[in-house]
Amino acid sequence: MSINGADQGSIRTREIKPRDPQDPLATRTYKGQFYSAEEVSELIQRENEARVEKDNRQQWEQSEAGRLCIAFYQAFQAYEKYIQEHPRAIFKYSGERVDYGEHKAFEQALKFMDQDRREREETARKNLEKAQRAARCQNIHVNGEQCGAPRVRGKKLCHMHERIEEAKAEALDLGSMEDPDSIQVAIQRLQKAIIDGRLTAKQVGQLAYTIQLAAWNVTRTSMVREE
Repeated sequence: MSINGADQGSIRTREIKPRDPQDPLATRTYKGQFYSAEEVSELIQRENEARVEKDNRQQWEQSEAGRLCIAFYQAFQAYEKYIQEHPRAIFKYSGERVDYGEHKAFEQALKFMDQDRREREETARKNLEKAQRAARCQNIHVNGEQCGAPRVRGKKLCHMHERIEEAKAEALDLGSMEDPDSIQVAIQRLQKAIIDGRLTAKQVGQLAYTIQLAAWNVTRTSMVREE
């Protein structure tokens, strides 16, 4: 799926930003902002999932297991803070380090948490480096900012902006539309383009309005009256 700016992998994992109202893919609105239809569907799904997760969290916190776990974690944090503020607390009166099972479990938990933090930081660093190495789309938005999405290999634009440029390149010639016959030809051309899937919904609406305007105006031009 292409996103606001590119095909950045699964829509389930990427950030979804509002689109410019002039974007051909901005066919739906969600909370006052423009998105593609697929993006709106994904945003609604994420909102529903967040609501379910919030309910699950509340139910867990109210359960016996949840209360015990939260109490344990709070006590863990309190003990960690106490050790930091009183370094001598990890030693016995005899001068040896505390080696009781409870304290050993605490130290093992600290080691695991520190290792997990370092691994996540390393993963985030590698992902950032990979993203920075990826070539970026050279399209400039109306606000002057450059599209930050990865561009298509061998091209200057991302997938979405490539499709926009292709849509521009496939401008549909409706003909002169100067008489009823040529207007009928324009209608047939538009119908074929719609069937072939060459136009966006916005383009279809704009061209249909153009034909309607020509049909309204054709009997009012001097050219038709003279003929």
